[in-house]
Amino acid sequence: MPKRAVSSPRVFKTTRPFAQATIAGGFMFVCFTGRDPEGKFAVGDVRQQTQQAIDNIRMLIEEAGGTLDDVVKCTVYVTDRANWEPMNEVYFANFKDNPPHRVSCIVSGLGSPECLVEIDATAYLGPDA
Repeated sequence: MPKRAVSSPRVFKTTRPFAQATIAGGFMFVCFTGRDPEGKFAVGDVRQQTQQAIDNIRMLIEEAGGTLDDVVKCTVYVTDRANWEPMNEVYFANFKDNPPHRVSCIVSGLGSPECLVEIDATAYLGPDA
């Protein structure tokens, strides 16, 4: 099955060899933290980081011709139980109608101490994607 990478100049790009997103078999796989395009986190603000992570995912899905409505599954990682409800407020505001299936985890860390949330999303863009 062929696969292709998707990227956007509007989204932070690491210097490491990671694809910003990948499409295979009509599905798009994208995972992002709350880094802004310059690579900075909103320090200590899980609401801003959650919105930025969702915005990053949205921009990449749009780059491939889809929308957040095409997201069928998300896995959300949060580093502190105290951030659970604030993260959920922002998450559910973005996925109001027909939300995707979701798995959620509280984890001890996400690579950078400033990182409070990471969202892994799978979108179905159709067989011609």
